[in-house]
Amino acid sequence: MFRYLDPRLHATLRERQVQGDGCGDGSVELPLVTVIYASYTGNTKTEAESLGRFLEASGVCKVDVLNLSDLQFDIDLPSKRFVVFLVSTYEGGEPVPSCKQFFVDLGEAVFDFRYDKTFLQKLSFAVVGFGSIEYQSNFCRCAGELDSWLASLSARRVVPLLKVTDTDSIEGQMRGWRAAFVNALEGMKGSGLKQVETEEVGCCGGGGGKDQVGNSCGCASSLSPSGLDKSGATETVGVEKGDALSDGSSSASESDYDDEEDGDGDGSFVDVEDLRGREEEGEGGDGQIRVKEKPAMVTERHRQQLTKEGYKLIGSHSAVKLCRWTKHHLRGRGGCYKHSFYGIASLSCMEATPSLACANKCVFCWRHHKNPVGREWRWQMDPADQIVREALDKHAAMIKMLKGVPGVTPERFEAAQKVKHCALSLVGEPIMYPQINELISELHKEQISSFLVTNAQFPEAIENLRPVTQLYVSVDAPTAESLKAVDRPLFSDFWERFVRCLRALKEKRQRTVYRLTLVKQYNMSENGEDAEELRRYASLVKEGYPDLIEVKAVTFCGTSKGSDLTMKNVPWHEEVLNFCNSLVSIDADLQSEYEVACEHKHSCCVLIAKKTFKKEGQWHTWIDYDRFHSLVASGKPFSAEDYCAPTPSWAVIGSEERGFDPQDSRVYKNKAKQEKSRLLEATDLEEKLQIRK
Repeated sequence: MFRYLDPRLHATLRERQVQGDGCGDGSVELPLVTVIYASYTGNTKTEAESLGRFLEASGVCKVDVLNLSDLQFDIDLPSKRFVVFLVSTYEGGEPVPSCKQFFVDLGEAVFDFRYDKTFLQKLSFAVVGFGSIEYQSNFCRCAGELDSWLASLSARRVVPLLKVTDTDSIEGQMRGWRAAFVNALEGMKGSGLKQVETEEVGCCGGGGGKDQVGNSCGCASSLSPSGLDKSGATETVGVEKGDALSDGSSSASESDYDDEEDGDGDGSFVDVEDLRGREEEGEGGDGQIRVKEKPAMVTERHRQQLTKEGYKLIGSHSAVKLCRWTKHHLRGRGGCYKHSFYGIASLSCMEATPSLACANKCVFCWRHHKNPVGREWRWQMDPADQIVREALDKHAAMIKMLKGVPGVTPERFEAAQKVKHCALSLVGEPIMYPQINELISELHKEQISSFLVTNAQFPEAIENLRPVTQLYVSVDAPTAESLKAVDRPLFSDFWERFVRCLRALKEKRQRTVYRLTLVKQYNMSENGEDAEELRRYASLVKEGYPDLIEVKAVTFCGTSKGSDLTMKNVPWHEEVLNFCNSLVSIDADLQSEYEVACEHKHSCCVLIAKKTFKKEGQWHTWIDYDRFHSLVASGKPFSAEDYCAPTPSWAVIGSEERGFDPQDSRVYKNKAKQEKSRLLEATDLEEKLQIRK
């Protein structure tokens, strides 16, 4: 059994060489392989432990597993003989924060004349990087630097660097590399491992030619540079050119890590998009062109994770899930803020998405960060009518399970059977789906209103979008720097795309909304009253002049390995309200155009609306849904004001209810919380004393 070492003990343990039977005749000593991981969310640590078990089961070595954050490169590495690094990628291609100092020290040593260039000559190593290929030049960048720096200090590379992307099966990508590593260990014959030299072999790189050793192409071997096995299935991603290991020996060629910005230079890595292209355009043995079927967006790993979290998957890339507000409204405990602001019946609302993939990895996303990501649609595609049909069926099945739940009245249960609204905001980026217009049409045919949310990274899709009931754009930060920190976008030109999306809203005649999710210390100052910050938000408002601006406090969903957010990052409702008042008043143009209209305190959400929605002193932020559907059916142009409806007094800013529908009953989990809420709402000392009694 491999050992997971406590950092307090590993420094005192000597590397052992134990006689064993893993190499056949018992005459060869088993080496100790140290598997070292750098992990942020814990996934890379899991892979390191899995690799440790695999290596020990192979019988070719003993294994220790260590955390890189517990090591110092100049003290711990020289004493090691065989090391495997598993390194995850943080923002901007950087190493995870807990291990950054190790990388800093190693990088400085490479360029420091005081370090001998043979400093690590006794070390044999291999590196596996984990990240997402959708981040282009930043994909496993720190792993590439680690691989290059170790070799620069004369460490011996056992097998070439492997870059693992979370857009494909990790097991599939690791399988060939693991076999190659074991082959290399088996081939040592007690005399140490031979370094993989850059100049030893020149592979054809997938072009079909011969290499310089044995007149055979390394691409046809068990570990091909294209990462494809004989069946054509994608196995490894980012394996370097010529890193084949034929007949159990190491005869690979590789160049040092090349971090080209555009990724199409003479670097040492095969680009995953090139691999897909080669596979699709390749010829079979009969001379016929073989077109490889596009992969499913949802891998088996994704499917298991999403199903565990309650998602009902549809086809290969869509999903539906029952919103907690739907359950609340069914039980008479209040609807969501859309009920207060726009008059939707939360109990008749279906939350769905036609694309589980996204082009961002937002820090405040309440979904886990293992979903697919992408800059374009490159997966199998299900037809729009099938997605809508299955979504309605699965939603109905979930509603039926609530029959008999305490608080669910027969009348509300009956009303919930008919879906009247669809929030295309469940997860991912719905507008990425190539048939988004057809899907919206299918919803409207069923008299279902459409609330479409986009992360403002696909301007062409917004420009070509057919009328929806309400179109949202997420405005998560006022500057390029803060947007990058909050959204962690895949696109390098994310800010230009973002601004273009905002401008596209100005051309839409239907209801448009900016959605601002406030996160303290990320996109909001501590008190939300920073004048420069507010002016920058105001300038973004003027790029698109949306009909409505939703401002909401970030929802804290507990501690997460994929996010550093805590309750300290969550604004109070009063802070959100102050932010909105300050935003409207900071700019003269906004002050003449907008006004704070509604609030939903239960959600810490406030609505700013154009004054054109205030008719004869009464707000009209609600929607006449029957009118909307008749306008869509007419095929004639129409505007947002053509289907607006009066807002009830309880939803308007300053009302006693503060956005909570009086037909429902607020339920508190404990009396202390109820008392605290009532105290905060109390207006005078006498009322507060009465509550205390």
